[in-house]
Amino acid sequence: MVADLIGKVRSGATAILRAHGLTPFRDLLNAKMFTEAWPHPSPPKTILIPEVVFWLMATAALCGESMAGCTKSFWSSLRAAWPWLPAEPVQEEAFCTARNALPLRFFLRIFQRVVSAFSARFGTLNLWKGRRLLGIDGTEVDLPRHPHLRALFPIKQYGAGARPQGRLVGLVGLRDGLCYSFRWTNLDVGEQASAHRLVKDLRGGDLLLGDRNFPDLATMAGALAQGADFLFHLSSNRYLGKQWKRQPTPSGRMDEWTITLPLPAELKAQYPTLGPGITVRILHYQIKGFRPSWLITSLLNSVEFSHEELVDLYHERWCQETFHREWKHTLELSHLRSHKAKGLLKEVLVQLTLNNLIRWVMARAAGPGLYPTRLKFLETKRLVLNCLPAMAAAPATCLPWLYRQLLDDIARQRILIRPDRSYPRQWDARGKPKGHGKIAAPARLPVTEQNRKPPI
Repeated sequence: MVADLIGKVRSGATAILRAHGLTPFRDLLNAKMFTEAWPHPSPPKTILIPEVVFWLMATAALCGESMAGCTKSFWSSLRAAWPWLPAEPVQEEAFCTARNALPLRFFLRIFQRVVSAFSARFGTLNLWKGRRLLGIDGTEVDLPRHPHLRALFPIKQYGAGARPQGRLVGLVGLRDGLCYSFRWTNLDVGEQASAHRLVKDLRGGDLLLGDRNFPDLATMAGALAQGADFLFHLSSNRYLGKQWKRQPTPSGRMDEWTITLPLPAELKAQYPTLGPGITVRILHYQIKGFRPSWLITSLLNSVEFSHEELVDLYHERWCQETFHREWKHTLELSHLRSHKAKGLLKEVLVQLTLNNLIRWVMARAAGPGLYPTRLKFLETKRLVLNCLPAMAAAPATCLPWLYRQLLDDIARQRILIRPDRSYPRQWDARGKPKGHGKIAAPARLPVTEQNRKPPI
């Protein structure tokens, strides 16, 4: 009896799910895209089709609920339309079975199709001198305490409360917030090794920004081979010694110069078009109250790309730290649930796809002249959630008006720029531990009586 009732509503389950909460995202991720990602038809009398499974996982990330709570909420929406359905919802075990049955390539295809659609729609916007600004950085994500995960993700922390951790290295648009590509590994794989893979996703004309972990020869050569450029923070003990012959730039400035870095035989064979070495430009600068800093870049034209311009541009990279916080806390990336490595990667793919969907809505709301990253991500998510009940109850003819109103509300959620504010990090004033008793020098200079601010 129950199976017959489920069979009757299966044809309308996807439509009800859309009305329950998918309307803001249907402009990008529609039913056709799901069909292309997984063309195999589902068995008859099946409610947990691939599209429904994906959106239930996304609902858990949006609402911060358990999967049991999400399935109950979905089932209640079905019963609102068909009161004769049994009160017992789809069990969480059935959802887990349906999620495990979906191959990893289904979630990967959805992620890639969203990125391609976003690039086709907004690819010519939010550029810097005709270039995409992309940031690369890694972050650690806490995982569930489970023996299987402990074996695959060795614990690198100390203490009784230590948990397995995964490393997520993302290639992100700094002005649109889109995650273009990423790599998910354990902590035994370094950020540089992931960067060597991710630079293959760069396009000609891109400008890649990264911190001091990334300016190694393989990463720089890989970016140049793709026709892209780079701008990295440089450690004080790298490429600054007397063995590197400095050449002045046409600007005549003493705080910038060029050097030629010879490529090892392995990189010469891998990138034969680069020749025996690559020429890079070193920029020296110092912000008041901080130690001296250096940048390394492949942008050699000191007239088109001035010293001050590149120094200011590099600090746009810091917004990627905000992106990581939004992934972890706003999209529940720090509360992954699966106890298997493949299940964890499926959750990461769904949540980063959801990030890109929210960024799509923000890009629609921002309009010309305003970067989507200047809008508040958390408030955008809240506005979308607040709009769902009205969209679910409204007739189809009212949905375009509700969507336009949603975009107008999101456009008003701008991040305030406070130039006089300071956001010190934990290790700015005291050196960051590097292990084995070593401590890195702090970024801030010690406060002395000469540079101490007078009391107000």
